[in-house]
Amino acid sequence: MPGTAAVMAGTGGTRWGTGGNPFRPRPYLLLALLILLSNSFNVMTAVQEGEWAGKPLSWWFIAMLEGSSGIMILATSILPALALARAPLSAPWGRQALAHLPALLLFSTLHVVGMAGLRELCSWLFDLNYHFRLSPDVMLYEFRKDAITYIVFAAIFVATGLGRVRPETDTGMPSPVTTYAPTPIAPAQFDIRDGARLWRVPVVDILAVRSAGNYAEFLLADGRALLMRATLTQVLADLSPHGLVRPHRSWLVNPAHVRAVLPDGSGDYSLTLSDSRTIPASRRYPAALATLRGG
Repeated sequence: MPGTAAVMAGTGGTRWGTGGNPFRPRPYLLLALLILLSNSFNVMTAVQEGEWAGKPLSWWFIAMLEGSSGIMILATSILPALALARAPLSAPWGRQALAHLPALLLFSTLHVVGMAGLRELCSWLFDLNYHFRLSPDVMLYEFRKDAITYIVFAAIFVATGLGRVRPETDTGMPSPVTTYAPTPIAPAQFDIRDGARLWRVPVVDILAVRSAGNYAEFLLADGRALLMRATLTQVLADLSPHGLVRPHRSWLVNPAHVRAVLPDGSGDYSLTLSDSRTIPASRRYPAALATLRGG
């Protein structure tokens, strides 16, 4: 932004990328406030220094000089924002340089040329004896100040979140997705009810179920035998999805606990369970036998 020396000398001074949205209004409001405060301070300082030097300057003339610079500075502030959007802080240094150096050159050039044009327009409209000398040395002088302004603006954009978000890695590949181990599935449970009593047992612990009159008797791996008022057909409907089969009209069995399938000579079979007990299996239930024999 232009300082007092510049006033006295008459020089005065896309598409979204991976770094975020460069068009959010908040940082531009902050920049506008910063420019307004800076220009107001410069106007008051220049007027005071002119009085001390015995060369008083009209405040509105100084305001025109500062305002023309401030307008162009704010108008070109989109350039560091676009550069940060295309090359955020996480990008390689080379990529950042390729984004910011051209943006800085364009930022300074547009600022100086636009500022000169606005001042010449004001000079013509108000018949002022003022001419902006647009020369290489003036361009270099303004560039040094514009470089500092560019850095300050870029820092403000970064402070408001631009250039710190990058959904892709520097290789251009999507960022790795965090995966989580699946939650272990609890073993299937079965509720054995007898009136107000309830036993909740893992299905894998059920060796077999046999008919006992109006009850079904559950034989468990821990040696318990629990009764439930139900028919085998009702129990089979609940346990067949868990693999239990009916090899006999009076029995259900868990294939996981069958250790042997042995013929008994009459066409039927005997099943040896994991607790060494044996239960019958009838040829009248061929589907269950096929499951138990693995065929």
